[in-house]
Amino acid sequence: MNIPDTTKYTYDHKKKTLHIEHQIPAAESEENEVGTCSKCRSPIVSLSYHAIDKEFIIVGKCTKCGKLTANIYDQDWNWVSEIPNSHFSRYVAKAGTSTPMKNEVEEGQQLSGLELLESIPEKQLHTVFSSTEITAMFARAKGESCVRQYLYNARKKYQKFEDIFGFKIEV
Repeated sequence: MNIPDTTKYTYDHKKKTLHIEHQIPAAESEENEVGTCSKCRSPIVSLSYHAIDKEFIIVGKCTKCGKLTANIYDQDWNWVSEIPNSHFSRYVAKAGTSTPMKNEVEEGQQLSGLELLESIPEKQLHTVFSSTEITAMFARAKGESCVRQYLYNARKKYQKFEDIFGFKIEV
């Protein structure tokens, strides 16, 4: 399987479906420890196993920081490669459809401001940002006053958050 640099891989947690060029249902969804997180060195637990051509993709999640991973194995279960985190995001299928849509909005649209912040799980925000930085980001998104220094500190971490979770924050 050749992984194009521009391809976005999406994953529906509820249906355990991987979407590359089309939806790939899970062949198995057994939870096993499948590795160690490169970010925080905690165990990664498998969420689902997907068969593609003559290869398998194991989607996993870090037990501590929540980072998603996807590793490709050949038919003899030899590791082939990892799908880079920048190409693998937590997109979720919109209710009633089978097409994954970023943060539950149509392709081509992008959430921003308050709408984006509210769509991100709180645990993910707290993984990178302090409570004061999160408060400042929400205040700014609502058009309220905030402590500039906290917002400045948060903005310095936007790229790190995007690298880990696949959400691009613009507040």
